[in-house]
Amino acid sequence: MMQHLQAILSKFLDLIPERRTYGSEYCQELDRHMRIIQIPGSLIGCVALLGFAFDTDAKLHPEFPELFYYRIGFSLLCLAYIFLILINHSKNIHSRMEGLVWGYVVYGYILFTAAYYTGRIADDAPYVSGYQMVVIVLSFLPLPRKTIFIYYPISILIFLVSVYIYKPNLDTPAAAYSMQNLTLSYLLGVFSGLIIERYRFHSFLNHLTVIKKNEEVTKTAEEIQILKTQQDGDYFLTSLLFEPLIGKETDGNAVTIETVLNQYKKFHFRGKEYQLGGDYLSVYNLILQGKRYKAFINGDAMGKSIQGAGGAIVLGAVYNSIIIRSKMDPESSNRSPERWLHDSYLDLQKIFETFDGAMLVSAVIGLLEESTGTLYFINLEHPWVILYRDGKAKFIEEDVYYYKLGVMEVPTNRFISIYQMKQGDKIFCGSDGKDDLVISESGKFRDINENQNLILDAIEESNGNISSLTKVLQSKGKYSDDLSIISLEYNLKSNSRAGKNWEEAKQWIKEKQFSKALDVLLSYHSALDISVQELKYISRLYEKEGVLLKAMEYASLALENFPSDSSWMFHTSVLYKRLYSIYKSPSFLEESQELSERVRLRQPNNIRNLIHLADVCRLLGDKDRAQYLVQQLKQTNPEHKKIQELIALL
Repeated sequence: MMQHLQAILSKFLDLIPERRTYGSEYCQELDRHMRIIQIPGSLIGCVALLGFAFDTDAKLHPEFPELFYYRIGFSLLCLAYIFLILINHSKNIHSRMEGLVWGYVVYGYILFTAAYYTGRIADDAPYVSGYQMVVIVLSFLPLPRKTIFIYYPISILIFLVSVYIYKPNLDTPAAAYSMQNLTLSYLLGVFSGLIIERYRFHSFLNHLTVIKKNEEVTKTAEEIQILKTQQDGDYFLTSLLFEPLIGKETDGNAVTIETVLNQYKKFHFRGKEYQLGGDYLSVYNLILQGKRYKAFINGDAMGKSIQGAGGAIVLGAVYNSIIIRSKMDPESSNRSPERWLHDSYLDLQKIFETFDGAMLVSAVIGLLEESTGTLYFINLEHPWVILYRDGKAKFIEEDVYYYKLGVMEVPTNRFISIYQMKQGDKIFCGSDGKDDLVISESGKFRDINENQNLILDAIEESNGNISSLTKVLQSKGKYSDDLSIISLEYNLKSNSRAGKNWEEAKQWIKEKQFSKALDVLLSYHSALDISVQELKYISRLYEKEGVLLKAMEYASLALENFPSDSSWMFHTSVLYKRLYSIYKSPSFLEESQELSERVRLRQPNNIRNLIHLADVCRLLGDKDRAQYLVQQLKQTNPEHKKIQELIALL
């Protein structure tokens, strides 16, 4: 029973641990509230009792002149506090005499003096009712609740002592009524004071909780900001590494090159905006076997922002080392474009294999020969290369034959794609950022473009202009990934049309008058006036006449002007081998092997070329290479008659 009563009392008095934990902070909060009301409270106190002092008290109780001094004393006390507060504020002093101390002093003065003089004239009901108001005021003041349990008993004691000393007549019904009201005032003051103080304290706790939560949020935000600043610093340093790796050697009249690199991740560092992502592109001038090429690459590394940027930096660093080696090393620059692309792919693949599949990169690596417009490229699971010709855009690929860089399985039948460009043709290589456009958004759901022909429509709509292309793409959807595009436009006109003597030469060929056909075709002022088609016919006519050296000369000239013709390259290789059979010069075999190897890189499954190449290697004494090729032939066509002859020769 006793414990139950203690529990009820504890709950009523709100005896919770937080009162002890936050007692100091709570007093500071009450002090702040009291400082807010001390100026208006003092002003009210200065004039509140003057009417009683100068008029009412003298009329009602002339026998009690001390009342005047109590009233004036309160006014003077409030006035003194006003001056004290103003002086402290002017000097920016935070005095301990203000706030709670002001409340204790001012309220204590009026409560205790009122208890004294009310007890002296307790038989005067109006004065008792005024004292009741003073008692009730305590419950509304922002003072600690202990004030109730200290001030109320002291005031009651003063009141009773005053009653005992001056013995007012309390036997009348009016006096008894006043005493009952005064008792109720004290009880109401205690209960209302405890209730209001409880509400005030819990409001303080809630406010304190909010402040602490805000401090935690602010601290967390500051920590996040610090981390973001550090992260942006890392991003900035990474971007510094990335920028020099981008090659932009776009000089020359033969090829017009434009690029766009718009990484999805944007960040600010030291007041400037930077970008970071996994897309990479570069264009360099390169000379291979005495011919000028534009070497280009467009890659897309797996991952977002810093992860993708790491892959792009590795790609750029390795590719730049390949370019530098090709420019500085005579042996590297003496390779055919097919061999250069193949070796570049293997170099890149070996580097990315070391990441054990953790870093994959799709890419298009290519060479564009400036003199002929022949395009050599490898597509490593990158979006297909696009041709823009005569206002129409189309893909020049139909399938993917290579895996991404870093995939551990390397295709066995690797080959180089060849495409012959014409004057005004423009090719586009771009990452999947140009395709993965957000068509619409609805809450957490996004509708990503799945139409692979959207980019073709955009290129046609922009008339092949790359700056207009980005605007057209933005009008169709929102970017959701890094965007990089390279466009290469071929500007030179090739001599592909047959001359005026072509029809006459064809007539002599029909009549098997090969010498006369040769005379007609050779009647041009210079070899530059002869078309590639006519050069091929001249070579074949010399073959018919048995003049193989001349046939080889014109065959090589035709191949030099039109290197994309793989069948003619094979024919020229065979012609070099025939010359070797006559003159026994190893240089003819070496030229034959070089051309045949180039055909093999373009067409790895060309049986005729593989048989021819194996035999050339045999004649050069490279039996290991010949046997390797024969093993490949046996896997593809083991019953072929020529293969059996090769095996016998080996």
